[in-house]
Amino acid sequence: MIRPLALGLTLLAAGTAWAGDQSQRLARELHGIKGADDRVAVEAGQYPWSAMGRLNNGLGGHCSGVLVGPKLLATAAHCLWNHKTRALIPVSSLTFVAGYDRGQYLKASKVVRMHPSPRWDYGANASTSGGLAGRADDWALLELEEPLGDSVGVVPLGADPEQGKPVVAAGYGKDKAHIPTAHLGCHVVEKRGPLLIDDCDAVQGDSGGPVLVWRNGQPQVAALNVAVLLGGRDEMGVALAASAFKAEALRLGAASAGTPGALSQPLDALVKAKAEGR
Repeated sequence: MIRPLALGLTLLAAGTAWAGDQSQRLARELHGIKGADDRVAVEAGQYPWSAMGRLNNGLGGHCSGVLVGPKLLATAAHCLWNHKTRALIPVSSLTFVAGYDRGQYLKASKVVRMHPSPRWDYGANASTSGGLAGRADDWALLELEEPLGDSVGVVPLGADPEQGKPVVAAGYGKDKAHIPTAHLGCHVVEKRGPLLIDDCDAVQGDSGGPVLVWRNGQPQVAALNVAVLLGGRDEMGVALAASAFKAEALRLGAASAGTPGALSQPLDALVKAKAEGR
């Protein structure tokens, strides 16, 4: 049972500096792992992982993001904030690297325009002090200089995931910053408006990474990783449903469910293949 009044919040952006000894640092990085670590490495060159990548901020930190249009990236709004300067990171410092894996990548592009939620308040919400309610506007759409999606693929926006149904949470966690990982077959356990409380393993660095569903054999972006609820017996993930930003994304050129494109294995086939070590 989730108890809102007893919960704290941590965001999933990966920063540049960490305090304390190594054990404290590791514990902080692994907020968001629920019991055993169920994340597995995925193939950066295989769709839909090829459409996912790192959003590097020029300060030594990163978030995750996913291509929802040829030149359109979806990520978390709090990834655009520099906590030291208390100001937006300049757009000229942002680079999206698609299909990144251990120093290799498929394509990269500079960001040329940022479209954060018009209701997002950086001063109030770009830290844990913004609380859970602030995460309801924690989205940003970034226009890229190059149409990377034409080469690496685009994951269309789909409907919000159903409670209890399997989903996939993916990204580049800080502790595995150079390897794309995914928790295959985790679940949405509660819905709070556009916010989804889930049992998916996601840590700092996974902010902006996609929560995917498979419908008719096609992966779809159903939500974005944004935070972790702390407190009580369990840490729970927080994702923002795609419906919160879908209208703006479609206006900017995003693909919607049903758009013809590359198909991948059904989710159950992916889970089986990983279990068998293939």
